[in-house]
Amino acid sequence: MLWLTRPPYLRWSLVGLLVIISLWVEIRPASTVRHPYVTRDVARGDPVEGAIEWRTVAGGVLEPVLGSGFADRDLTAGHPLLPGDTTDAPLQVPRGWWLLDVAVPTDTTAGMSVQLVILPSSGERALPPIGGLVTSVRPGDYQSDGLVGSVAFPPDRAATAAVAIAEDRVSVLIEARRDRDAGGVLDGT
Repeated sequence: MLWLTRPPYLRWSLVGLLVIISLWVEIRPASTVRHPYVTRDVARGDPVEGAIEWRTVAGGVLEPVLGSGFADRDLTAGHPLLPGDTTDAPLQVPRGWWLLDVAVPTDTTAGMSVQLVILPSSGERALPPIGGLVTSVRPGDYQSDGLVGSVAFPPDRAATAAVAIAEDRVSVLIEARRDRDAGGVLDGT
């Protein structure tokens, strides 16, 4: 007497509720935010205020930025403004200095002074460190790369630095920041 049993109303209602919830997830309105995009090419060091427009994008896709400051690198028209694209003040690199990309420590920021220590090959004499100025910092191409800094070097030492960087025989030292000193230990007090 199977035809006389009660229909499975509870199971049908649960399946119906599941279908309604899945439809709502698929067709619900997506959250949107306004994000700055570059409207014209901006050279490194130029202000970005007059060269951006605010566009609506899906929420959570791009990290929020203010849309102000100075270009930390050359920006191309049509691209979204990202956190590493601007700086608060333009960096003044001395005329004639050369920019090289090198792996830098995690606390490195644009504007810091660095010392590039060249590790000697066996049998070679150690070279004096090369001073430079960090102009911008960005994540490396791969997650395991860490940070890569664009560092300006003086013209008389740039070739030596380039060869050492290409041969992966460098160690980068950054200046200690006074606001991070623990109890004045590093500043001599």
